[in-house]
Amino acid sequence: MKNFEFYLPTRINFGPGVVEKVGEEAKPLGKRAFIVTGRKSARKMGFLEKVSRSLKKQGVTPIFFEKVEPNPSIQTAQEGANLAKKERCDLIIGLGGGSPMDTAKAISLLLTNPSPLSKYFGKDKVKFPTLPLVEIPTTAGTGSEVTPYAVITDIEDSHQKKIIADAHLFPNKALVDPELTLSLPSSITSDTGIDVLSHAVESYTSNRSYPLSEMIALRSVKLLGKYLPQVIDNPRDIEGRSKVLYASMLAGIAIAQTGTTLVHPMGYRLTSDLNLPHGRANGLLLPWVWELDLPGNFEKFANLTKSLGEDVKGLTVKEAGWKGIEVVKEFLFRVGLPKLNLSEVKEETIVEFAKEVIQNKAKLANNPRQVSLKDIIEVYKKALWRT
Repeated sequence: MKNFEFYLPTRINFGPGVVEKVGEEAKPLGKRAFIVTGRKSARKMGFLEKVSRSLKKQGVTPIFFEKVEPNPSIQTAQEGANLAKKERCDLIIGLGGGSPMDTAKAISLLLTNPSPLSKYFGKDKVKFPTLPLVEIPTTAGTGSEVTPYAVITDIEDSHQKKIIADAHLFPNKALVDPELTLSLPSSITSDTGIDVLSHAVESYTSNRSYPLSEMIALRSVKLLGKYLPQVIDNPRDIEGRSKVLYASMLAGIAIAQTGTTLVHPMGYRLTSDLNLPHGRANGLLLPWVWELDLPGNFEKFANLTKSLGEDVKGLTVKEAGWKGIEVVKEFLFRVGLPKLNLSEVKEETIVEFAKEVIQNKAKLANNPRQVSLKDIIEVYKKALWRT
């Protein structure tokens, strides 16, 4: 068994109603909390009121920043950092899906490290510890509450998504409350749930995986296979919501250890250029990357097939792995992945996307099978032209 290092400094508080404890959790970290959230839903759903009430009860002053857009930009993060500095905030709270949580990380970084934010794109470039950070997810998707990653859009560079990966970005605390996901519309439940599946599959098959990370990732897949369809059918099922949010958190823990593989870098341009939600973009690609990567580790893909609930009794490992391609397709459509017609995407656009992906050496090194530019182009064509 190969050596490994497991690092997760985030304290996790999980369960229905834990958002009410944010004041208690925040009090030891600071006195003026800068709450980073999206433009509408957190206030509309009453989440901001819950957080504000809990903070005030513990003597912590809340300051709100309700300007985070989907695929948040460098400019939004800088605007938030400027306001937090002006308001003398000493604690950052991210409340929302991946975009607000990642923006909260970027803001906490900028308050203790010099601008511009673009200096920190890449891995291990943050010099100084960030401001204390608490993350509260309201979707079961990114797992950002337990990862050292922030995904930020550079609108001056063709709206490309850029990643900051640094251990300083691990939140101090995560309050993971399934009650906050009860009101999610089915489209968001689907898109974010598919993102969880992508995280778990990519982590499990990553070349950087090891027995502990694999156990966590596979557990995430098993939970999703059982409970995501259940939640799609019955959105108010708190037990199902709890299991899916738990799966999201587990997948976040897994990718925090291993990173992702080929699906994510391929999906970024589908989001930035074609305006597809992140999870939906990953869902379009996942079966075809599965097909491409399968010869790299038949046993792992067979295990994934079984974890999605398929009976593989009587099949060889190779047969079970191949069977998984159809199983994952059926699962994705079962939980709401639309059958899109993207045949209008031109071949030269696909080649442009692929040329960018082939430059991502870290993700390619993570991938369980060595791939070529031609392979990536073929996956794009299958995903966009043949679904």
